Amino acid sequence: MFKKALYAMVVLSLLSSVATLAYAKPLQDEEPKGGLFHSYLSIEVSGSDIDKLSQPLPLFAATPIQLKISYWHDIPINLGMMAKMLIFGTPVPQQTIHLEIERKPDWATIYFSEPDIIVDVPNKGEKEVKNVTLTISPLREAPSEPTDITIVATCGKLGLVGGAKYRYTISFTPNFIASIAVEAPAKIDISPHQTREVEIKVKNICNRNVMVRAEPIGEAKERWGASVQPSFVEIPVDQTAVFHFSIVGPYDLGWHEEIKTLTIQLEVTPKPELTAEQIEPYKFNVDITVQNVGFYMPVPLLAAIIVIIAIIVAVVVIFFKVGTKRE
Repeated sequence: MFKKALYAMVVLSLLSSVATLAYAKPLQDEEPKGGLFHSYLSIEVSGSDIDKLSQPLPLFAATPIQLKISYWHDIPINLGMMAKMLIFGTPVPQQTIHLEIERKPDWATIYFSEPDIIVDVPNKGEKEVKNVTLTISPLREAPSEPTDITIVATCGKLGLVGGAKYRYTISFTPNFIASIAVEAPAKIDISPHQTREVEIKVKNICNRNVMVRAEPIGEAKERWGASVQPSFVEIPVDQTAVFHFSIVGPYDLGWHEEIKTLTIQLEVTPKPELTAEQIEPYKFNVDITVQNVGFYMPVPLLAAIIVIIAIIVAVVVIFFKVGTKRE
């Protein structure tokens, strides 16, 4: 008799609680899925990993993000053996939580250490917490732009307790990779004092828009009066910009067909910048060969030839004078 009375008291307690709480609303971003009572889920990212996500993620590397998955319910009584049998049909109820990614990009490898986790059903007012690692590995083709992915956690109906679905969105930015393709003339033919202008085409094959600055350096700037127009331009991804490189052959260019090498430095910076910190530009050098097709005789050599000719002329004149006197 005592056991029957206790059983009846548990049933009446549950029914009275249901009458009060059956219409309780689930948490924001959570979808109820049937049942007399409700299940609840939440997802959190650890504090240190929030900072990690605020920085660009390296390419070709696995970045682990620690997630805290919490599960609880709104059953209003303590879950003793009898209550568990009545509500769940088992003295050891366990809930399975499935994790998946919505809007997962093709250019990244993203996975969970445990896509399905099993938790014990907690007691009244308590939570069951499991830690799971989310790994993000952007590939070479990943655009260096802020990207959102949504983690979806779901659990099914368990006895009288309904299932739930919870969505949690995180944002990350793949790191910038500096890469450009340059098309420039292999050689420029030029004569002393001649002005030549050629086109240099720069294609952005980075994973983000870039600002490219072009500047002649070394001998090109010091002796050849080299200039580049425009000096800088912003280039969208997979687009090409044209720079005009102009030089003036110096008077002392060198011997006919003599070859020189001129250098243009290209500085590449992501736009807009990835972080508030100042980023050092990535530098690429473009070497262009110039060949003298004119004629130039160095001044010292010209002076030496004149002196030699003068000496020869003087010797000849003296020789003839001496010969004339003897006659």
